[in-house]
Amino acid sequence: MATNTETRKGLSFNNPDNDSSFLAPNFGMIVTADELRYDELFGNPLIAESDSQSITDDQLNDYIRVTIRYVEVELNIDILPRLIRYENIIDEHGQEVDRGLNDGDFTSRMNRKQLTSLYLKEPGYPYRLVASRHECFIKLRRRPVRNVLAAKLIDPFFSSTIIDLMPYRFIKKGYSGICYFRPRQLTARANIYQDIWENYIFSPYSTDRQNIFLIDYESGYENAQDVPDELRYIIKKIAAVTVMDIVGRGKIAGISSKSISLNSVSESISTTQSATSSYFGAHILQQKKDIAEWFKQNRGKYSRTLVAGNL
Repeated sequence: MATNTETRKGLSFNNPDNDSSFLAPNFGMIVTADELRYDELFGNPLIAESDSQSITDDQLNDYIRVTIRYVEVELNIDILPRLIRYENIIDEHGQEVDRGLNDGDFTSRMNRKQLTSLYLKEPGYPYRLVASRHECFIKLRRRPVRNVLAAKLIDPFFSSTIIDLMPYRFIKKGYSGICYFRPRQLTARANIYQDIWENYIFSPYSTDRQNIFLIDYESGYENAQDVPDELRYIIKKIAAVTVMDIVGRGKIAGISSKSISLNSVSESISTTQSATSSYFGAHILQQKKDIAEWFKQNRGKYSRTLVAGNL
């Protein structure tokens, strides 16, 4: 049986890296350094080099990491896996209540940068009277939602738990980030949904309240192989443009072309004084057009679903 002898890493080479902890623990690499080199043509190995310096894999991986964050911000989504915990509640005596969470499995292998960006705490979600009368749902701050770990409704005055919402949870899939809480109907004449919201909430809390819904959840993708190909495509494009721009302005500034003679292992270089010309100038211009067109066509796909009466 034939075996894969490919030494280059990446999905492009049918040799993906799904276990690297560079971006997140055992998350893998969405785009690899080898894919930047060979797919985007910015730095195929040369027989001879005009200097002794080179761009390392660590540098390329860091450009990829920064690009992923850029795409997350542009599309308002999470690509890397994140764990979001609600902030500790304040009891009736004004003291912060320690939840005693043990998230060591998720955080123990993180460096400081990963810990800051992937393990987050956020305040609770507000209760909106009108929306809850129709159907209780919450628009979570981060998306896509991968899993809900805890959800409860608390007393706004004493911070005690009124209802554990986990038995009634339902997550709307996709990029909407909407979490519904639908209690099951017991019989044709008894609906626990109406009983909870009308008797326990509508009566004592008949106005809008802040920080009543407390939710722990996970967002982003579990592993690099789960990231859609179109996101991999645009991450690779942007990272490549970043690297080509840096190399063109720095490492080979002023060089307009380069040629190599394989027989004599010699190298010739053409230079330019043009302020707009660079080694990768034409390629960068075309890539930027492709990137702008991609965002124009795909931004709406990753935008939130508009739902009337969002919490």
